[in-house]
Amino acid sequence: MNAGLSGQPAYSSPMMLTIEHPEILPQLALLQYGLWPFQEPGGGMGLIVKAPKEAILASRLNNGFKIYLLEDHTGERSHLGLITAFFDDHDEPLVIKSLQYDGDAHLTDLTALLSQPEFNVHFFDEHDREMLGARARNPSSDRFCETIATATFHDFARDTFEILINRLEDRFSVRDAADDNLAFTIELGERLFPDDFVLLDGRDQAYRFHGADSSLAANRLDREEPGAFQERDIAVMMGRVYEGSAIFLNPFRDDTGKELTDILVYDDRAVLFIQAKDSPNTEASLRRSIDRKRAAVRGHIHKAARQLTGALSHAKRAGVLKVRRPDGLVELPVGDRDLIGLVVVSELFDDDYAACSRPVLQVVRDTECAAILIDYRGLHIMAQTLRSPTRFTQGLAQLFGVAIDKDEFPKPAWIGPPPEQ
Repeated sequence: MNAGLSGQPAYSSPMMLTIEHPEILPQLALLQYGLWPFQEPGGGMGLIVKAPKEAILASRLNNGFKIYLLEDHTGERSHLGLITAFFDDHDEPLVIKSLQYDGDAHLTDLTALLSQPEFNVHFFDEHDREMLGARARNPSSDRFCETIATATFHDFARDTFEILINRLEDRFSVRDAADDNLAFTIELGERLFPDDFVLLDGRDQAYRFHGADSSLAANRLDREEPGAFQERDIAVMMGRVYEGSAIFLNPFRDDTGKELTDILVYDDRAVLFIQAKDSPNTEASLRRSIDRKRAAVRGHIHKAARQLTGALSHAKRAGVLKVRRPDGLVELPVGDRDLIGLVVVSELFDDDYAACSRPVLQVVRDTECAAILIDYRGLHIMAQTLRSPTRFTQGLAQLFGVAIDKDEFPKPAWIGPPPEQ
């Protein structure tokens, strides 16, 4: 096996799942973050990992990730489920939580997958873009078979989901060296296609909004300057909920020529002003300490809150939003539409929601408009599951109501039925 340009194991022949089997794209769009086994055409099981870009980059840099099969210390069942950990930081890695249920087909498929010593793994981001592929090894597959053979899990019940997912989170939060040693390390070896590639997205959804230029949308896992990538991705995300004619990427005010907001969404009932802040997706950024990452997020929120205050205040004063487009001026009357601000950051830490909420709640007091703080993953979950303007704005209203009541924004979670088709 030869080393690639990046020093990682080289690929022998390109094998992108979405190129060989483009028919899977509609099914990929329905998947949430998680581990999704599938039957390989030639036999055996392969794995799709749907994850944020930071988790995918961490897997590439570390040439692997870990899967924790965690016990239920209440004694009701022997185990709760899986935590998949992508180690950008040893103490607080990026994680995907996967409750498992007795007799569930997903558990059966995961058991078959992780019982194999080797399998192919394909990493996808929120927009179903295949960003990394490798031949994976599970050196402890025999131990996994022994452990899973006697494991017992809870029966599925929607009203206990939140209790169990919190129990799974708590169990991982107190993990120790013994837990780390018992985790199953999935090693990434030979690549299925090059690491250092640029993906040109020609799908309609990458262009179905105002401000999408005619050039092909280029995407890559490494992002030195993340802003433009994230803003476009959020515009695409809003396309799951709104018609393309309602979405404006980087609209400029006619009076000053300055950007009004990063993404503007305008429909019959509401005007959304979205300010997005991201960090570089690079090894240097990923390896920063948690304290530095927390400080960077807080700085991003303060800056976005100031920008949001200006955009909302202008909309209230002007009454009509006059924005420039390549084909001319567009006038968008505010009327009796609700004005809603969103601050979107790359990541929010569980112990930092109170401090991060304060600048955004100050926007509410200064403008007398609703304003919501959310991270990129939370916005993805909402846009994937609340696929109509009414349902989406109702979801935002729920987050806002909790923040006003508790003086702190909550983390979005979804435990309802699949998205409407």
